[in-house]
Parts: sequence; C-alpha cells; structure tokens
Amino acid sequence: DAVNSALSAPASAGAEVLEATAMGFASDVTVSLTVENGAIATFSVDASGETAGLGQRAMEDDFTSQFIGKSAPLTLGDGIDAISGATITSNALKEAVKAALAQAK
Repeated sequence: DAVNSALSAPASAGAEVLEATAMGFASDVTVSLTVENGAIATFSVDASGETAGLGQRAMEDDFTSQFIGKSAPLTLGDGIDAISGATITSNALKEAVKAALAQAK
C-alpha cells in the first residue's frame, strides 16, 4: 500500500532522492531512486557486499534500468526480473524499494 501511495502522489517541484536499505545475502543492499509524475525516474543500487557474479549483478545497468518508468504495484516477475541465483538479494531489493517509496512526500 505504501508503494502504491508513493507512486500515485503528485511529483514535487524538485525530484527528491529516496534511499533505503535491506539485508541481502551477505550484506546490506541500498537503493537510491527518484520519483517523478508517479513513476521511478532514476534508480541505482549498492550491492557491493553481495556475492560477486550473483548479487552484485543488481548494480548493473541491465538490472537497474528495468525499474525506470515503473509505477506501483511493483512485483518481481511482473515486468521486473529477479536476479537468477540471487533470490535473497532480489527480495532485499524489493523490500528496499518499498521502503524508499514509502518515504515519498
């Protein structure tokens, strides 16, 4: 509900950077994003403490770019692919995005 409320709220005058962290497989996973006109405008991930070749793939453009332009509800497997072999990291990302979006004004 928080994600849907955040994404349906009107955009503020300046894009606010929203950040949240969730525990991944080996470390914290942090997402930073902005919301404009109810959709994610920018999206980045710090998963540098996750397993190389698996969870760290969350930082690659191929993964992060799939969030741009998305609006709620966000569901892994429904327009957003999880990272194969990194289920815990993928779920941490989902929770961090949800927490970040809940901060939107």
